[in-house]
Amino acid sequence: MHLYAAWTEALEQRWVRVLSLLWAGFYYLAEPDAAFLAVLIAVLLDLVTKLVSIAVNHGGVTAAIRGGHLSSQRAFMGTFVKLIAYFSLGILTAQVQHIANLEIASVLSKTVVFSFLFTVEAVSILENLVAAGLTDLKVLLEALRKKERISQ
Repeated sequence: MHLYAAWTEALEQRWVRVLSLLWAGFYYLAEPDAAFLAVLIAVLLDLVTKLVSIAVNHGGVTAAIRGGHLSSQRAFMGTFVKLIAYFSLGILTAQVQHIANLEIASVLSKTVVFSFLFTVEAVSILENLVAAGLTDLKVLLEALRKKERISQ
C-alpha cells in the first residue's frame, strides 16, 4: 500500500505531471528504440570525453575552469542543441512509417539516420580521447579520416 501512496503523492506535484505528459508525447512521436538510446549514450560519452580532454590539456579541472577553458554553460549548451537536433531527427524517422504507410520504411530510415549519428559521435569521442593523450588511438582516427576523404 505504501507504493500506491508514494505514486499518488508524486503525481500530485504539477512538475511531475507536466514531465510525464511531455515524456509520453515524445515517446508517442519518436518511438525510441535501442538505436536511439545508443545515440543518446554516445552523445553523453562525447560530452564526458570532451570535458576530460579539456581538463587534461589545461592542467586539470580546476585550472581549466579558472582559465576559462572549461565552462559548464558552453559544454551543456552545445550538448543541448545536439540533443534537440537528434530528438527532432528521431521523431522524423518514426513518422516516416505514417507517411509511407510501411513499417519497413520507418525501420530503414531509423537505421540510416541513427547509424550516421552514432558514427559521427563515435568519431568525435575518438578525437576527444586522442586529444586527451591516448595517442595509440590516433592510428584508428587517421584510418577513419582517410576513409572519409576517399568516400567524398
